Amino acid sequence: MLEIIKQLYHVDLLTVSGLRQIAIALITTGINLMAILRIAAKLHPCRLAIIDDLEQLSYSELWQQSESLAINLHFDCGIQYRQKIAIVCRNHGSTVKALFAISRLGANVILINPEMSAEQLLSLEERLQLDFYIYDEQLAPVFANQSLIHKSIPAYHPSENSIDRMASTPRTSNVKLPKFKTGNIVVMTGGTTGQPKPASRKPSFFNFLPPFFALLERVYLGRYRSVYIATPIYHGFGLASLLMGVILGAKMYLTRRFDAKCSHTLISKHKIEVVALVPLMLQRLLQFDAIALSSLRCIISGGASLSPSLAQETITHLGLILFNLYGTSEAGFCIMATPEVLAKKPESIGKPIRGVLAKIINDRDRPVEIGRVGRLCIRSTWSTSRGNCVETGDLVYQDSDGDLFLCGRVDDMIVSGGENVYPLELENVLVQHPDIDSVGVVGIPDREFGQRLKAIVKKKKNATLDHSTLLEWLKPRVARYQIPAIVEFRDELPYTSLGKLDKKLLRE
Repeated sequence: MLEIIKQLYHVDLLTVSGLRQIAIALITTGINLMAILRIAAKLHPCRLAIIDDLEQLSYSELWQQSESLAINLHFDCGIQYRQKIAIVCRNHGSTVKALFAISRLGANVILINPEMSAEQLLSLEERLQLDFYIYDEQLAPVFANQSLIHKSIPAYHPSENSIDRMASTPRTSNVKLPKFKTGNIVVMTGGTTGQPKPASRKPSFFNFLPPFFALLERVYLGRYRSVYIATPIYHGFGLASLLMGVILGAKMYLTRRFDAKCSHTLISKHKIEVVALVPLMLQRLLQFDAIALSSLRCIISGGASLSPSLAQETITHLGLILFNLYGTSEAGFCIMATPEVLAKKPESIGKPIRGVLAKIINDRDRPVEIGRVGRLCIRSTWSTSRGNCVETGDLVYQDSDGDLFLCGRVDDMIVSGGENVYPLELENVLVQHPDIDSVGVVGIPDREFGQRLKAIVKKKKNATLDHSTLLEWLKPRVARYQIPAIVEFRDELPYTSLGKLDKKLLRE
């Protein structure tokens, strides 16, 4: 607790001025996300807040433009308290302004993956009946649809009205908005395939404190002043990274798309200290040039499973700066592995943070013994179930030190010859082969054993690995029932836009 107090004081939140600005923000703005931005703007008005592909804004400018946008959206577009407003955008300044502006109006923010197809977006509209959309310009043909054209606006446009123009255009009259309670923030679970489902949560100052304190106490985020948010803001992990950066008054770099070469240049040129990304992005950065990442003091990985080999490689090249965050859209951030844990147990996802109860149960909903695999359930005050247990859909086990180990998804597990077999375990072994770039393992029907494993492998450039050589390498490293019945080599593996291996496409 002493470390938390020190860091809160260090970032000005526990000073007399900080406490005063917190009180004023809550009184004048209300309990919504805009209050957080207002506090940062008053404490650090000249400090750079956002640097993206098009602009850079100080905290004062970001707050003022977000306020102007809220007023213009309210009076010109009719956005009202409790309406459902979708943001279908990549990472850029207008996304951030829209997020705060909509929250200021007390409307519900629905964050949608802009990688969705036209058919998926129209299906989502039919199911959720959203009141208004803010979208990236490449989606203009979708929003030209008759059902959407009159209730949508682009984030940017060279000549017509847009979020960017509205944010930069304060109203001439002295218009002020009343205080509104914050609406819900909804992220869509799932990738770009299947039917995404909404996971809704109401932002709460008190519910936000435990995860915030965990990151201050164990990641020491208050020490750093620059962060590159590589993971999409429309995902829960990206959103949390953005809000954390604002609270700490950090300089936040955003790019619309992740590209390893451009990201290296960005990190190296600006001496960025912290990066928030998914494991696939981290793998691409290390493969491109690990030396160019020397300015990094903290790497926060989340949003997808971190392979033990990638954790070891990161620590070898960059030292003890890697943190692995585990969470789900429904449970939020709840488990963390520190660099020290990853150095000793690279396959671990760590321990639950303070305020989280993690239960591991069997098929009869009974707690399992130490070392036994079971379904992971999470209880916390900030989950979408508000204190009830959330079924994560993941299989884990716990060791005698209390560290948790991920075994994969419940629906990925197969039964082969009477044995429970977990594809993730085979994936973690296969990626340690020096000629393998990445791998996905799925279950397939088998006449003799019921089910067997199939490994889909992407080789490293110029590697000459073949089926028989791989199986010979694998035999002494895994159990007999884990040996894949089929090994298929591919040039590329399918990933969702969030960097998760797309098991559905692999099976198809």
